[in-house]
Amino acid sequence: MDDTLTAALFTQFSAGRTPDKTDFNASKMFSLLEDPFGIWCSFHAPSEEAVLEQNRYENLKIRTDRHSRDNWIREHFPGCVFIEATNDTERFQNTLRAMAQGQHTIVNAALWNLPQNVYGAVNLLQRCEGGPSKFGPYYYRLVQFKRAHDLKEHYALQISLLNHILSDIQGFTPRYSRVELKGKMIEVDYTEHEERLKRELNYFRAIRDGSVKPEAHKPPKAASAPWRVYANKIVAQSKDLQMLPHLSAEMRQCLKIYGLTNTDQVAQAGLPFLQTLLEEPYASEAYFNAQAYLYNKPVLREAGHFPPPAKKHNLYFDFEATETFTKDNISFVYLIGIWDKEENKYVSFVARTPEEEIKIFEQFYDYIKEPQDTVLYHWTEYEAKKMRKLATENKHDADKLNLLVSLCYDLKVAVNKAFYLPAPSFSLKAAAPAFGFHWRQDDCGAMDSMVYFTQWLKTGNEDLLNKVLMYNEDDCKAMLFLEDKLKTAEILELK
Repeated sequence: MDDTLTAALFTQFSAGRTPDKTDFNASKMFSLLEDPFGIWCSFHAPSEEAVLEQNRYENLKIRTDRHSRDNWIREHFPGCVFIEATNDTERFQNTLRAMAQGQHTIVNAALWNLPQNVYGAVNLLQRCEGGPSKFGPYYYRLVQFKRAHDLKEHYALQISLLNHILSDIQGFTPRYSRVELKGKMIEVDYTEHEERLKRELNYFRAIRDGSVKPEAHKPPKAASAPWRVYANKIVAQSKDLQMLPHLSAEMRQCLKIYGLTNTDQVAQAGLPFLQTLLEEPYASEAYFNAQAYLYNKPVLREAGHFPPPAKKHNLYFDFEATETFTKDNISFVYLIGIWDKEENKYVSFVARTPEEEIKIFEQFYDYIKEPQDTVLYHWTEYEAKKMRKLATENKHDADKLNLLVSLCYDLKVAVNKAFYLPAPSFSLKAAAPAFGFHWRQDDCGAMDSMVYFTQWLKTGNEDLLNKVLMYNEDDCKAMLFLEDKLKTAEILELK
C-alpha cells in the first residue's frame, strides 16, 4: 500500500519530469521580492552575460546553519527520520514514502507540485493526528528554521508556498506552520498569506513569460549574481533613472509617465518642470545629479563643506567585523585598518577573538602620537558609533575611545553636503569608482572578508589574512583617492 500510494503521488506531482528553471523554488521567494530583475535575467538575458560569483559568506552561513539545525532537531525530535538521497527525484520519492509510512518526524524533505510549477525543500515535517489525509487519519505540518530574530515577509510567503504544496499532496490544509527563529517560535497562519502568495506567483509567471520586466537596482549591486555584472552594465549604459540617488520607485515611475526615462532627459527637462512633477528636495536632487552625469563632473551643492580640515596627521581608517554566523554567535571588530597619509603606509591591528577586540582599539589609540594634530577620516557613521558603544561597555578604556571619537571626521557626510556626484549613491563602492578607483581583488568584498578571516583562524594560512588586509587597505585608500580627486576636479556651479 505504501509503495502504491507513493508511486501514484510521485506520478501526479512530478508530471513525469524534474524541476527546471521554469518552475518556482520556494527558496527564491526573497529574490522574487527583492531582486526580480535577476529573475528576469535568468529567462531573458543572454546566457553568456552570466558571471558566476562565489558567495562565500552565504555558503559558510548555510553550512553552519545546517549543522546547528540538524543537531537541534536530533535533540528535540528523537527518532526523527532524515531523508537520504543521491538526487532530487530520490529525495521527493523518499519524502512521499516516509509520509505514507506515517513517520512522526521527517527531516530534510522535498515537496513538488510540478503541474503548478512549484517546489521546495522542507526542514521538517511533523505528523499530527486528525485529518484525515490521503495517508490516513493523520496529516503533516511544516516546521522551518530561520536564523533571524523576527519573521520576515519572504519567510512567511516561503513557508506559505510550501504549505500550499504540502496541502495538495496530502489532501489536507494545515492552517498553521511553525517557524523557529532565534530565541522564539512563531506560528504562520496560511490564510493570512494565501492571497498575497497567489499574486507573487502570478508575478513570477509574468516575469518568466516576458510580459513584465522589473526594474534593476542601483549599481554596483543592480542585481544578484550571476547577473550583477550584466545588470550594472545595462543600468549604466542605458542611463537608467536608477542612476539617480534618493528617488523612490514611485518617483521614477512619475518621471517615466512624462517621458523622462533616462538621466540625460532629466538633465534637459529643466528644474522648473521637474518641480511640477516631484516635491523638493527630490526635484533638485534629480536635476543636479543628472547634470553631474551629463557633464561627468561634480556639481556644487553647497560651499563650505569641502575640502575637509587637514592636520599634521591625516589617517583614513576602516573596521572589519565578524557576523553572527559563527557557533558562538558573537560579533566583534577583528580588524582596524589605517592608511597613514603622511607616512604613505598601511597599518593594521588584528583581533583573533572577541576578548582581543578591546586590545586592538588600545593599539589604535597608541598609534596616535599627537591627538591635537590628528584627524581620523572614515566613511559612514559605523566606526564612530561602534567606538561610542565600546566606551560604555569598557569603562577602563572609555577615555581613550571617546578621544578617538572626538578625532573622527565622516567624509561621506562632507562629500554629500558639498556635491552632487555622477554616481548612483554615496556608498564608497559607488562614489570612488565614479572617479576611477578600483579595488584590487574581485573575490574579496565585505562579506567574503569575514569568511577568509574565519578560515584563517582555523587553518593559519596567512594568504587568507592577507586577502582581508588588502581589501581593508583598499577601503582606506579609496577615501583618500576620492578626496584628492574632488580637490582637483573641475566643479560645476549651477543655479
